[in-house]
Amino acid sequence: MITPMDIHNKEFENGFRGYDKESVDSFMTELVGDYETLYRENREMTEKIEQLEKRLNQYEQMEATMNNTLALAQETGETVKAAARKEADLIIQEADQEKKKILADAETSLRSAREKYAAIQNEIAVFRAKMESLLTSQLQLLEGCNLGKSKVKIETDISDTSDEASESQQ
Repeated sequence: MITPMDIHNKEFENGFRGYDKESVDSFMTELVGDYETLYRENREMTEKIEQLEKRLNQYEQMEATMNNTLALAQETGETVKAAARKEADLIIQEADQEKKKILADAETSLRSAREKYAAIQNEIAVFRAKMESLLTSQLQLLEGCNLGKSKVKIETDISDTSDEASESQQ
């Protein structure tokens, strides 16, 4: 392949009327062949560079798109996490409120049950006192009649009856 220096340093032989025509034609033919090769290679390289630049631009656009998508995905992920945290906090607050309500209802129910229990115990005590009073008055009445043997039997029957009544109340 001819270099620019070869062209610059080329000297043609003098012929009968100047340079030797065959020598100049042969050099020019060689120069044209090398120049065509270089021109073609240059054109191919230029086209290849253009194609590579296009591909590089496409890859750069893809990279920018991917970076934007990644940034958007990260933002979306953070947004979803924040929303999930808020929802979890809300659920916890609702659960706490429900727990407080259930405990308050249970305390109210327990208090009511205790009040009913105390009232029933009071009624039992009043009933027991009335029954004892009634039985005592009946015994006194019987004693006043002076029945003797019958008295012992009645006391035994009354004791058995009061024992049965207290057992059935329990």
